[in-house]
Amino acid sequence: MAGPLRSSSSPPGRFGGPGGLGPGKRILCVLGLALVYLGAAKTPFPSGLPFQAYLFWPAAAVAHTAFFILGADAVWGLALGSLALNLGGWLPWPHALAMVVLQTLEPLIAWRILVRLGVGRPDLRQVRDLLRWLGVSAAAGAFFSAGLGAQVVGLAHRDGGFRDPLATSLSWFLGDLTALLCLGPALLHALVPREADPEETALFRLRHPVLEGLALAGLCLLLLFGARINPGLSRDVGLALQFALVLPMLGVALRFGPRGTSWGVALLSLSMLVLLWVQGRALPQEAFRFSQLYLMVLALAALITAAAAEEARAARRALETRELQGQRMEAVATLAGGLVHGFNNQLTVLLGNLDRLRLLPPGSPEAAIVTGRMEDATLSMERTVHQLKALSHQTPLRAFSLPLREALAPFLLETAALPDRIDFQVDLPEDLVVGLDPELLRQALQLLVANAVEALSGTGRIRLRAEREDPWVRLILEDDGPGMTPEVLRRACDPFFTTRSVGRNRGLGLSIAFSLARQMGGWLTLHSRPGEGTRAELGLPQGKAMESLSVPPLATLRTRRILLADDEAGIRELTQEVLRDHGFEVVEAADGQEALEAFEADPSGWDLVILDLVMPRLHGADVLSRIRGSRPNLPALLISGYNAEARPGLLEGPHQRFLAKPFRIRDLVAAMEELGLLTPEADSSRER
Repeated sequence: MAGPLRSSSSPPGRFGGPGGLGPGKRILCVLGLALVYLGAAKTPFPSGLPFQAYLFWPAAAVAHTAFFILGADAVWGLALGSLALNLGGWLPWPHALAMVVLQTLEPLIAWRILVRLGVGRPDLRQVRDLLRWLGVSAAAGAFFSAGLGAQVVGLAHRDGGFRDPLATSLSWFLGDLTALLCLGPALLHALVPREADPEETALFRLRHPVLEGLALAGLCLLLLFGARINPGLSRDVGLALQFALVLPMLGVALRFGPRGTSWGVALLSLSMLVLLWVQGRALPQEAFRFSQLYLMVLALAALITAAAAEEARAARRALETRELQGQRMEAVATLAGGLVHGFNNQLTVLLGNLDRLRLLPPGSPEAAIVTGRMEDATLSMERTVHQLKALSHQTPLRAFSLPLREALAPFLLETAALPDRIDFQVDLPEDLVVGLDPELLRQALQLLVANAVEALSGTGRIRLRAEREDPWVRLILEDDGPGMTPEVLRRACDPFFTTRSVGRNRGLGLSIAFSLARQMGGWLTLHSRPGEGTRAELGLPQGKAMESLSVPPLATLRTRRILLADDEAGIRELTQEVLRDHGFEVVEAADGQEALEAFEADPSGWDLVILDLVMPRLHGADVLSRIRGSRPNLPALLISGYNAEARPGLLEGPHQRFLAKPFRIRDLVAAMEELGLLTPEADSSRER
C-alpha cells in the first residue's frame, strides 16, 4: 500500500557500523575507505589559479557519506586517509595532526547530529532529509575544515597563498559544498542500502529509458560545450547556453526521480570540470568561481525538485489508496448487505417449510412439495457460495475433455428463459472439443449473458459463436448494445466496479467471469466502443484424448472401518449415517490430533480415512502426510470448503480424492465408488 515516504531513524549495525561483519572484513573496509579518501583528496584538477584545486574536493563527499555506509567504523578509515594526506610533507607534524583531528571530527559530528535528528540514513526522496543532510554537513564543514582548518594551515604557512585565512576558508567551504552537492547524493544512492519501493520502480518504468537518458545527456553536453564546439559564438551566447542547462536538468528531476537526478548531477559536474580543465588559464578566477556557484545552485535546484516531485507522487498514491480502500469497504458493505438479504430470504423459506413439515401428518403427499421448496432454497444459497468462491479462486476443478456442444448444453437450456426482446443466436462448429469443468463454463457464460442483457435497454441481439485457434477454442459472445467508453472498459473486470446504481450484487459479474476463465485455464478479453456493442472473447483450452489411468486394485476390504475427522459435528453425523447405511463402521474424530491418535492406535485396521483439510490442532494435510509414512496406499478422501488445487502434491496417488463442501449424499457415494470402496450395482440395489 502506498504511503508517505519515511527515512530510517536508526543507523546500520550497533553504532551504525557494518553489523554482522567479522574483524577481518571490518579492517578491510577501514583500509579501503582510507585509500578512497586519499585518492579523492589527491585527484588532480586544473592548476594555475590560487585555490583552484578547491573548486571541487571529492574527499568531502566521501567523508560525509562514509558514516552512512560504515557507521562509527568510518572514523578509523577517515583518520588513516587524512593522516596519509597531511603527513605528505606540506604541513609540519603538529599542524598535520591537528588537521587529521579536524577532518575526522567534521563528518563524525555531522553524522551524530543527523542521527539525533532522526536521519540515520537520509532518504533523498524527502526534501526534509535532503536539506537536513546538506545543512548539517555544510555547517560542520564551515566550522571545522573551512574555519579551524584554514586557521591551522594559515599558522603553518604564514607566507605564500595562505596569507589570507578568510579567502582560504571561503575557498575550502565552497569546494567542499560543491562536491557534497554534486557527488554525495550519487554515492548515497549507490552505496547505502534502502528497501526497494515497488511503486517507485513502477513509476519510473519508462518506455525507452536508455534513449530518453541519452537524449537528455546529449542536450546537456551540447548546451555545456556549445561555445567550445562553435568558436564563432560569442562568450555571452556560450554563457546563455550554460544557463539553459536548468531546463533539461529539471526535466531529469521530474522524469527520472531522485536516483536518476543524483547521477545526472554527478555527471554534469564532472563534465563542467572537464570544460574548466580545457579552458585552463584562459578564464579569470572570477569565471571559475561563477561556474562553481552556478553548478551548486543547479545541483541544489534539481535535487530539491526531484525530492519534492517524489513527495507529491507519494502523497497522491497515499490519497488514491485511501480512496480505493474506502470504495472497497463501501462495496464490501453493499455486498454483505445483499448477501445477508438473500440468505435471510432463503433461511426464511427453509425454517418456515421445516416447521410446516413437522406439522404435516406422516405420509402426507404435501411433504414432497415442502421438501422440494427447501431443496430449492438450499441450492440457491449453494450457487451464491460457489460464485463467491469463484471470485476468491477457491472453486475446485473437475476438468475433463468433452465436445463443446455438450459442454454448452446446460447453458443453452437456460437461454430459453431470456426475455422475448432478446434475439439469441448460436453458431457452433461440430468438431470442437474442450478440456474444462463444464459447470465453470456455464457460470461464466451465464454472467456474461446477464451483463449483455442488462446493457440492452430495448430489443437487441446476442450472438454466441466459436472458432478454433490452437491451442485454444475461442468462444465469442457479441451484443449490439451501447458499448463502453475506454475508461469503463479498462476497469470493467475490476471487482466491485459498476456503472449502474441500482440492483443486487452489482459490480461482481464480470470480475467473477474473469476469475472463472482463469480457473478453467483460459482467458477473458473484452472489446467495446461506444455505439458499437461489446464483444467478449473467452479462450478455452482444447480437449485431449483422456488416457485411462492405471489404478492399482485395492486389497479386499478387511475391516470395513473408516476414520472420519471433521471439526463440524453436523457434517460428522450426516457422513457417519450415510456410511453406516452402506455397511461401514465409522470412528469419528473432532480434530486432526485426535484422528492421528486413533490411526496410530491401529494402523492396519482401516480401509479409508476421510479428513477435513482445516481442523484445530492438526490440519488434515498434516495428518495424511503422517499416515502415508506407514500406509502409503491407504485410500483417503479429503473434504474442505477450500480449494485443494492450491496445495501442490496433496492429491498425488491413485487412491486419493477431494470432495468440495458443500456436497450432497450422491457426491459422497460417487467419491466412494471412484475409490473402489463401493460398486454402482451394490449402491443401486441398496436404493431399491
